[in-house]
Amino acid sequence: MTGKLIDRLVAATVFVYSFVLYLATMAETTPFWDSGEFIAISNGLEVSHPPGAPFYMLVGRLFSMLSPVLGASSPEPIAFSVNLVSVLCSALTILVTHLVIVRLVRIWTGHPDTWTPAQRIGANAGGAIGALTFAATDSFWFNAVEAEVYAMSMLFTALVVWLALVWRDATRAEESALAKRGEHPFGLHADRYLVAIAYLFGLAIGVHLLNVLTLFFIALVVFFQKADRANWTTGQRIKGLLVTGVGAVGVFLVIYPGVVQTLPTLAGASGTPTLFVIAVLALLVGAVWYTQKKGMPLANLASLIIALVILGYSSYGLIFVRSAANPPIDENDPETAEAIVSYLKREQYGSTPLLTGTTYDNRTGRVDEQTTFPRRHSSVPQHVEVYAQYDSDWDYFWGYQINHMYVRYFMWNFVGKAADTQDATWISGLGERPSTGPTPSEQAGQNAYFWLPLLLGLIGIGVHVQRDWRRALAVGVLFLITGIGIILYLNQTPYQPRERDYSYVASFFAFSLWIGIGATGLIELATEALENKAVALRRATALAITAALFLVVPGWMAVENYDDHDRSGRRIATDFARNLLESTAPNAILLTNGDNDTFPLWYLQEVLGVRRDVRVVNLSLLNTPWYIRQLRDQASRESAPLPFSFTDADLDGISGPPTGR
Repeated sequence: MTGKLIDRLVAATVFVYSFVLYLATMAETTPFWDSGEFIAISNGLEVSHPPGAPFYMLVGRLFSMLSPVLGASSPEPIAFSVNLVSVLCSALTILVTHLVIVRLVRIWTGHPDTWTPAQRIGANAGGAIGALTFAATDSFWFNAVEAEVYAMSMLFTALVVWLALVWRDATRAEESALAKRGEHPFGLHADRYLVAIAYLFGLAIGVHLLNVLTLFFIALVVFFQKADRANWTTGQRIKGLLVTGVGAVGVFLVIYPGVVQTLPTLAGASGTPTLFVIAVLALLVGAVWYTQKKGMPLANLASLIIALVILGYSSYGLIFVRSAANPPIDENDPETAEAIVSYLKREQYGSTPLLTGTTYDNRTGRVDEQTTFPRRHSSVPQHVEVYAQYDSDWDYFWGYQINHMYVRYFMWNFVGKAADTQDATWISGLGERPSTGPTPSEQAGQNAYFWLPLLLGLIGIGVHVQRDWRRALAVGVLFLITGIGIILYLNQTPYQPRERDYSYVASFFAFSLWIGIGATGLIELATEALENKAVALRRATALAITAALFLVVPGWMAVENYDDHDRSGRRIATDFARNLLESTAPNAILLTNGDNDTFPLWYLQEVLGVRRDVRVVNLSLLNTPWYIRQLRDQASRESAPLPFSFTDADLDGISGPPTGR
């Protein structure tokens, strides 16, 4: 069996393992939160909550159309098929995670054609163990078995990281070949991978904005390949890294808010959005053509990248076309230029201060002190009560935002989770006595990993820094930006309505890369100690360590997490919604409070056709003019418009608190 065939078989096994794991535990209907909405809007091409997910909706619609085949054995084939999108995306993410780890390992072990049997086992074992550990983590598994955007978003993130490493290897090979021929490496064919990354960025915007944060990882990979020199002093390298960081921030701002928010704003301000779009397209096409004709490779690459980002972003046109058709689910009604900009900026949910603003003053007991880095910014009485328990913004930042809203989730995924309840702490299984109740759900939610995944990841950090500190720095930046960076941006208030661990899955992905590298490092350490022994003994030792690590880390995590992640028989959200709808009188008006009350009802009405005569009115949206207009002016399936007496002038004066999520 050739080495290349072994590599492919291991990768295929990783994919099949994760796909079967997620398919066996997938929700067959809608769970609570956003899944009911996403299944409904995918099936009918309707408009979801801001800022929308048009590319996800298109893929979901495709799977919905295939539901007679994909969901033939399910009592709810459309829900089954749309949930299957997350299963497939998650399994592909695990496959790409394996490939990323192998790419990172080969940077110091050399091309796979030069590997010894022990090196091949070490690289593939590290890739498999790191990827399958990530597959069994609490947060990623939760997203993998329901209709949500996070699984697809994570696939885009993993693909971009992998393509950046593929670009590096292809660039090195091409530059080496050109150097041997005495040619100057300028305008390489390998740069097509950067163009592909740009297109993925554009498509990913139509799913979730998380993917754009990988820019900083890519910037470091490019810097170390194109600019870094072996003879640089520490000061020169630090200066280069700072310049790279500033450049990455600049590119980030071009994409967000530049492309995502500013372009629609300018289009609306122009007065003729159609002509504006045509002008932008003409400018981009002209720039690509001109720079190609004049032999300007860097300018041509830059224009291609911008063009591909905008091309991918064009999926958002679907949102506005479908909103104009006035479907039953048409959140924010983004038909006018002003409404479109508001939709993309998520203005419905308000904003939080980042660098300056008012914060809680411990002396006055009010949110009225102007400061930099404001963390305690909400004037909601319940929030103010919590703020008073902290001595300063800095204390609140570390105690609540970092420790409670990130470190706790990190420990859930790599040490253990005390319970499947709100605000549950973490446990390791080594002597803690968590104060949890006796209910079966809480017992099922107690998952202890005995520190082993965390320990293996810490070993991986050490191995990575020693073997290849440059890529270790890039992975470290990815880990921090998608973890602590998001914490800084969100500036969360107390009493979150649900756990937010799903927001930091990309950070857990980065740490899982180190878990795989840690496994490779242990195998390398053992086989190097047996360097003078027979090849068969070294191979057997590598295989034995691989088996042991698989059993005690990803294998054990899968066993521990299976029961509380198995949604195959859970129907509480659907049954709740059906009971609620069927208990109402004909043509009733049903008032709901928020997402969990509303989205399962939408799913039953829009997908299963249950009680379409009932008008669902979401009180969380009822303080917005666009929603009242919809209820007043538009029918919804078999439900007539509601007899509101508000005039348009009355509605223009309505304002209320942000409808947060």
